[in-house]
Amino acid sequence: MPSAQPSYRWIPGHGPDPDALRRLRERAPMPKNPMGEAWFMGGERQMYTGLLQPDPRNWSRPELDNALDALTSGPRCFDHSDEWSEWFDYLLPRVLERTDDHHSFELLVSAVFVHCLDPALPGRTPRFRRDLLDTLGRRLMVASYWNGAEADSDDRLLRPIDGGFYKIGANGAISAACCLVLRYLDADCIDDWIGSVLAIDDAAWRCAFVVWLAGAAALILDGEQPERMDNPPYRNIGWDGHWLLDGSIPARDLDPDATQFAFIAPPSAMRCSPRSNAGSIWRRCWLGARPWPSCRSSSTTAPRPCGNTTTPC
Repeated sequence: MPSAQPSYRWIPGHGPDPDALRRLRERAPMPKNPMGEAWFMGGERQMYTGLLQPDPRNWSRPELDNALDALTSGPRCFDHSDEWSEWFDYLLPRVLERTDDHHSFELLVSAVFVHCLDPALPGRTPRFRRDLLDTLGRRLMVASYWNGAEADSDDRLLRPIDGGFYKIGANGAISAACCLVLRYLDADCIDDWIGSVLAIDDAAWRCAFVVWLAGAAALILDGEQPERMDNPPYRNIGWDGHWLLDGSIPARDLDPDATQFAFIAPPSAMRCSPRSNAGSIWRRCWLGARPWPSCRSSSTTAPRPCGNTTTPC
């Protein structure tokens, strides 16, 4: 297990750390050869040569999307490829340098889960874990997404649900980000992270987090894999690419003997104090003594349910 990390918190306005982003770039120079598509028929494989341009701002959006999809879905069906792994390391920090990186966020998180399959991160430098969390893990905290402590995004990364239960959806970026942190953050730091999430004084944000907890119960408590999530719409916490994640490379449907890693370590396996384990996180957030703020959409005057049947939301 890695050594204990410094305290980790989500604070509105404190987005990706530039120094951590620089370290990720320095560790991953441009691969010598272009990356190719995962799915093709015929004798010629499409290569994403446009990504060889050194400035990420000049990359074609469709080509980048196709490359991220290939390096995320390819290993599931065709096993590990050094080519895809090298390009994942290269793209990870550079996608975050683009002004339209919100379009790639969810799939980029899924790519992390594929290429960092073992949450112990063997083969990675000790600093990689924290640099990952301080960059991709803080993407939702960029200042442009917040008006003080109130979530206020116009690019739909913190997207509202039109005509649904909640003002901010718990699926998509919020779910991807929460799963990223819970999977890779040192167990001793989880309490501080949870406290910081709940300290954000925005009723819609807190409601989305509680809905995420409800939807993530099978992941947190039962050791379920994301591909097998089967929540009703009001507890939907899916994100782009979650259906590709079964904890193994290639998928166990193709190779039943493939090693399968837990998506989130079960409470009994987490080396931390009893009140810091995943089960305690669930109990303290779900059954907390203080009532949750009313989760009203801006278009309705009636409180909406948060999935909590014991404590008013």
